[in-house]
Amino acid sequence: MEKLKILLYSSSTADAQTVFHELTTGLAQTMGQTTDVRLVNSPQEIDDETLVKFDILHVFGCWEMSSARLIIKAHNLHTPTVYSPLGGLQPWVFKRHRSTYLYRLQKRAIQCASAVHLCSNLERETFQRLGWNTRFKLIKNPVLSSLISFEELGQRLLVFYQKVLDTHARLLLSQESCVAIGNLLELGVDVDVLNDRDHRTKMHDDLSKLSPTDWRRIMIYSNDERIEVTLEKGLERIKFIAPKVVVEEIDRFKGVVDYSSGDLKEDELTYKSSITTDRLVNNIKLEEVNEKRLCYMLLNLKYEIDHNFAPLLHLANVYVAFRFWEMNEDRLRELAKILHIHDFAQRLTSVLRDIMRLSEGFMPFQPLDDKSTAQLKRNITKFNIWH
Repeated sequence: MEKLKILLYSSSTADAQTVFHELTTGLAQTMGQTTDVRLVNSPQEIDDETLVKFDILHVFGCWEMSSARLIIKAHNLHTPTVYSPLGGLQPWVFKRHRSTYLYRLQKRAIQCASAVHLCSNLERETFQRLGWNTRFKLIKNPVLSSLISFEELGQRLLVFYQKVLDTHARLLLSQESCVAIGNLLELGVDVDVLNDRDHRTKMHDDLSKLSPTDWRRIMIYSNDERIEVTLEKGLERIKFIAPKVVVEEIDRFKGVVDYSSGDLKEDELTYKSSITTDRLVNNIKLEEVNEKRLCYMLLNLKYEIDHNFAPLLHLANVYVAFRFWEMNEDRLRELAKILHIHDFAQRLTSVLRDIMRLSEGFMPFQPLDDKSTAQLKRNITKFNIWH
């Protein structure tokens, strides 16, 4: 099994203090027995290319520009992070920085951190009152406490790291995993895919190459994006037995977005807009039943994506409509222009082509590829491979 890649960064201020120097060096030595760990004290050693090679970044020490900026950089690069303030966020330390630029930067870094590691009960109490980040865990420092050894610290932190990684599984999906998700999603809603023998064979071979870690992240992601049933159907159709992953038993932090259950609404708007509703009702013809349903779907999906709460299931719902519904495509394009969603529909068509292999014969809209399409793809899939 592939070793976890961990990057430890101790700021110069933290490393200059014996107690924290002993903490980071001891931790690196302990973790080095089971993981691929690297301890760094200079921010110049960590560029973007280095950061994305590691599974997780753990930063020690605060109130230093390099520490805060490193956390923020990792956040922007979608590398999961853990931050250890090392007691630096206590009220008496705060007073020295309250009105400075560093205070704002430090607050931003704590908010960007995937999770925070605290070393004492007092630090946990004051940090909890601060309210800058609700994802934290108390694991004591063995240099200061005889109640815990470095071996225990390493073991507990590895469990903590796994919780962080599982919470951010979508950011860690490999290129191969993303392709597998799109293929299984297509097969789960379109049994005709099995007629493509070459694709079926390649798909089965590619699924066989995925590691247990890949499958763990795929199953977590599919649960988050409400596509687990569809993916299971795809696996069943291709007769592939994936490693069993019970997502409900995996310890994770609560997600930022809690999607509503169920398919994409096709009979009404899920948001209030009497202007849009009237525009559709006044322009639709009585016999244009499927055209009306799809317009509602496109409007609702656009709203969800614009407000960052669109599960990938809803993309699959649009695929089904494009692929199987009988519609007058000329009228559909006309209605889309009236509703000001024509460009969106064109970009969505490109996304469906790239993610679920929608073929040209089932595209009611001409695909549009531009920067907005790339952003739309990221927003609907949450994949990190295009970042």
